[in-house]
Amino acid sequence: MPLPGLTSILDPHSLAQWALNALVLICLACWGIWGIFDKKALSFASNRDVLFLMLVCQLPQIPLCLLILNSFHPGWQVSGPLIYYCAIGAVLYVTSMISYVTAMSRAEAGFVLGFTAGYPLVAQLLAVFILGEKLVPGLMIGGTLIAAGVFSVGLTGEKHKKSDAKALIDERQRVLANLQRASSDEPFPFPSPASQCSSVAVLERPVQNSLEVQSIKAPAIPAESVFSRMIVPICVVLATLTWGIKGLFDKIAVGMAPPLVVYFVELVLNLTTLIPFCLYFLIAKKRPQLQARNAWLFTGLSTITLAIGGWSYLAALGMASASYVITITGCYPLLMYGFTILFLKERFNATRLFGIALIVVGGLCVQLTQH
Repeated sequence: MPLPGLTSILDPHSLAQWALNALVLICLACWGIWGIFDKKALSFASNRDVLFLMLVCQLPQIPLCLLILNSFHPGWQVSGPLIYYCAIGAVLYVTSMISYVTAMSRAEAGFVLGFTAGYPLVAQLLAVFILGEKLVPGLMIGGTLIAAGVFSVGLTGEKHKKSDAKALIDERQRVLANLQRASSDEPFPFPSPASQCSSVAVLERPVQNSLEVQSIKAPAIPAESVFSRMIVPICVVLATLTWGIKGLFDKIAVGMAPPLVVYFVELVLNLTTLIPFCLYFLIAKKRPQLQARNAWLFTGLSTITLAIGGWSYLAALGMASASYVITITGCYPLLMYGFTILFLKERFNATRLFGIALIVVGGLCVQLTQH
C-alpha cells in the first residue's frame, strides 16, 4: 500500500511544478545577490570599466556552455529566426545593462532597483498584445502590487539621498558659524594705545593698530546641472522598458530551441559588444583600469550569479507562461533589499518595509494564478 501523499508527489504534473518552483527560487536567489556585487564593483572602478569587465568575465562561459550543450543536447542546431530574436534580445540586454550600471554608479542601490524592478508590468501588457496571452486578473493585481512595492522602496532611496545632502549643508553652515564666532573674538588682549597716551608725546598722526582677520570659507557645494539630474531617471526608465521587452523575445526564442541553446546564442551575441568597446578605447586613446582586484572579484561573482539566474529564468520560461515567470521572478528585490541593508549598510524605514510587504503579497497573488 503506497504511503499517503507519495503518489501525488511522484505525479508527473507535481514533479513539473516542483521543478518550476525550484528554477524560480534559484533565479530569485541569484538575482537577489547579483546587484550587490555590481554595487561593490562600482566602488572600485568606473561604470565604463565595470561594463567592460562584465563582458570579459563572460568569455569563459563559451567553452563551458559548449561542453554542456554537447552533453545534454547532442546535435543541437541554430536556426535563422532564433538568431534574429536572440539578436534583438541581446541589443535590449546591452542597452539595459548600460542604463542599469550607469544609474547604479550615480544613485543608491535601493533607489535604482526599486524602479527597475517594475519591468514585469511592461512585460505583462506587451505579452497580451504581442504573444496573445490572456490578461488574468490575478496576474494584473499581483503585478500592480509588486510595482507599487518596488516603487515605494525606490522612493526611500531618493529620500535618503536628499537627507544626506541636507545633512551636508547643515554641517557646512555649522562650520561657517564656528569660523565667524572665532573671528569675532579678540585674539590679543593687549591694552589699547589710548591708555598709554599720558606718558607718550602726542604724534601728529596717530598710529592705529588694526588686526585683519582673513575669513575662511567652506568649499561651495557644486551645483548639479539639469542634464546630470536627468541621467538617473532616464537610465532607470530605459532599463525598466528594455528588461520588460526582452522577456517577450526570450519567450519566443525558448519556443524554438532549448533554453540552454538560447542562452548560448545570446551569450555569443552579447560578447560582440566587446568590439565597439575596444574601438572606443582605441579611438579615445583610453585604457580600461583593470588593476583593481576587488573590481575583478565582485564583477566575477556578479557574472556567475547572473549566469545561473539567467539559465534558470530561461528554463522556467520554457515550462510556464511568460507573464507568470516574468512577474514571479520580479520579486527578487525582496531578497536584494535585505542584502543591501546587510552588506551595503543602507537605511531601512517604515516606507521601505511597506514596499517589501507589497512585493510579497503581489508575488503570492501571481503564484496562486498558476494553480
